[in-house]
Amino acid sequence: MTVDTNDPRPPYVQVADGLRAAIRTGELAPGVRLASGRELASQWGVALMTLQKAIDLLRDEGLVYSQQGRGVFVAADGKVPPTDELTALRETVENLERRLSVVEERLQASDNRRR
Repeated sequence: MTVDTNDPRPPYVQVADGLRAAIRTGELAPGVRLASGRELASQWGVALMTLQKAIDLLRDEGLVYSQQGRGVFVAADGKVPPTDELTALRETVENLERRLSVVEERLQASDNRRR
């Protein structure tokens, strides 16, 4: 698993193609956590940013998904499973929206009293 300097494809595309092939052949099965970014970058002989660009490409294709603090995982049949973290994030955003609304109402009331 190394990048071929004679290959006309950009290095990140070569890495993405290699990981994509491993996913499609089952070498990397659904639910499997990929090695860390640093480990994969070292294995492929590329910079961490190059590897991240390859992972971003695979994420855009629905082949992998990330979980904050846990890593990057192979998606099942190209579908990213819903996570508790996603639900928690949605709840946090909704809570922040409610709190912002209260702050905006108070600011408006304060402005009206000054007039």
